[in-house]
Amino acid sequence: MITSKDCTYNSDRRLARTIVALCIAFVLSPVSASAADKLVTFEDLRKISPKARKEFVDAIIAAEPELKDAGITTRLRMAHFLAQVMTETGGLRRIDENMNYSAQTLLRVFSRKIISEPKAREIAGNPQAIANWVYGARLGNLGRNTNDGWNYRGSGFMQLTGRTNFRMRGRDIGLPLEDSPELARKAPEGLSVAIAYWKARNINAAADNNDKKRVRILVNGPAAHGFEQSTVFFSQAWSRVFKAKAAAGFEAGEELANNEVLDEVAAFDEIMKESGLLSEGFETDTDPATERKAALKLFQNELGLPETGELDEATKDELLDPREWRYADEIDAAPARPEDDLDQTVAFKLEAPGSVEAGVAVEPSDGTGVLLDNPNMTQEDALAIDQAHGIYPEYEMGRVGADPNLFMPFSVIGEDTRAAVLDTTGFPSRAIVQILFETRAREQHLCTGTLVSPNTVLTAAHCIHSGTRTGEPFQNFRIIPGRNLGAAPFGRCLGVGASVLAGWTASATTDQSRYYDLGAIKLNCNIGDTTGWLGVRTIGNDEAIDTVVQGYAADRAPTGRQWVSEDKLRILWQLKGFYQNDTFGGTSGAPVFAKDSTDTLIGVHTNGLHGAEQPWKSNNAFTRITSERLSLIQQWISN
Repeated sequence: MITSKDCTYNSDRRLARTIVALCIAFVLSPVSASAADKLVTFEDLRKISPKARKEFVDAIIAAEPELKDAGITTRLRMAHFLAQVMTETGGLRRIDENMNYSAQTLLRVFSRKIISEPKAREIAGNPQAIANWVYGARLGNLGRNTNDGWNYRGSGFMQLTGRTNFRMRGRDIGLPLEDSPELARKAPEGLSVAIAYWKARNINAAADNNDKKRVRILVNGPAAHGFEQSTVFFSQAWSRVFKAKAAAGFEAGEELANNEVLDEVAAFDEIMKESGLLSEGFETDTDPATERKAALKLFQNELGLPETGELDEATKDELLDPREWRYADEIDAAPARPEDDLDQTVAFKLEAPGSVEAGVAVEPSDGTGVLLDNPNMTQEDALAIDQAHGIYPEYEMGRVGADPNLFMPFSVIGEDTRAAVLDTTGFPSRAIVQILFETRAREQHLCTGTLVSPNTVLTAAHCIHSGTRTGEPFQNFRIIPGRNLGAAPFGRCLGVGASVLAGWTASATTDQSRYYDLGAIKLNCNIGDTTGWLGVRTIGNDEAIDTVVQGYAADRAPTGRQWVSEDKLRILWQLKGFYQNDTFGGTSGAPVFAKDSTDTLIGVHTNGLHGAEQPWKSNNAFTRITSERLSLIQQWISN
């Protein structure tokens, strides 16, 4: 049999003619489109979830044209799509929500706001009664005295729940799901709903980044319930199937995925903590192994499994069941805002006097450079700065309410390579500003910003507003261009208005808000005419960039100097970029330059190392300037 290996040059002319003819036939033959060339096969899906039902596996294989139409055509996108489908269906075991709970399980997985102990005992073992009680008065359903809870229970490969969601998703794909909810519980239709949802939310972009948390947020909502389960399923998909397949096109997150090794015990510990089976921080107790074993035995007893106290396969399957995350809280009762709605503007009026004139286009200008006769900082500002600290976003500190004054950042990576800027009167240093502001509690904080017009300073959103739906704007903004120790060579201006990306204030969680950490402050003076201002541009996905971050860091003595750090762009995501430039508190909001063009910024520095996910835990990060955000910045300048 001829193979592609035989289709090479041969010195025997007659043999060569024969081989050429056979090679043409080989190239044109449908054999080249064999099952081995498919992105995913029946056997692949069974490797990921050995207990997957055949009809659901068959539906995915048959949906190849729909998957291609939705752009799910690379191994990374397919691995993420399948991880989410597996999470939503318990490993493709059922596509309608299992509502058959014991009283013990009802009381553990549901909030006491939803069900009392007497009610749990009354309806235990009655799936229809449970569904009508839990869902009957929520998500557009018409009441617990109707059958809506049961009719519109979780259904499909990415489970729809509630009459409203059935109506909206049915409208998207042209199926009467509200009138005929059983359609969502049929394999082809239920899968079509999932693929349409994936495409509508542009989840491929997050999958290309291998950004597991963002993928889960886009599927499930801001709280990302089921995230731990989805990481287990992704690990199984990648390690058992897709890592060994030939790459299909460029996949930006492939290197991250290849280098990941799932700590399975830790992942299931997180699942058990989310399920209330283990307490937060149990790992630091005297005997965590005994606590884990006892928790597993209780869980196994509850589900009627052999009480081994071990993390066996049957126990893993039950911990991966959607019931363990679906009812964690009520934060996702309303659907998440669309992505394009988050890259809009939220504006604030700041507590400072003055008027604002119109700005100009985002092109650099070096200004006049004229210095003040008396460059000394005002006594008021000097006293406030002495009491001020750098500020960190809550997503970096790791918990709401953490004290930024006590937080220990991890943002100097390896050897500290920062260099001091001794003269800040030259360009572009004089267009880089220190921002002094205070919280409602009158605590003083510092950030960095960049003039991008005569009266507009670009900075991080967490230097303007504390973030998420429960946050609040800061106040009393004072802007000092080119500050150098005790000198303010160009004086200072006050902030009178500000804008941030809507995603910063509309997000329910800090895991979501960290993608939208960008804002601007409007000034009561046109100091940029003197200092000049920087340009702003987008960067391409395949640009190789040596990165420069220049801003005010609070950890280096003497205080009040600008520091410059150099590295390179290591990872570029749709909305964030990652590097290992050394930074510290106070550098938030600093401009990020390409080394060969330090009059034009490509991003705004936002945070240091944090969390357990790559690339966040190994790199500092900046907010990327996209074309949409560049348009918003131009609006911020002209408003």
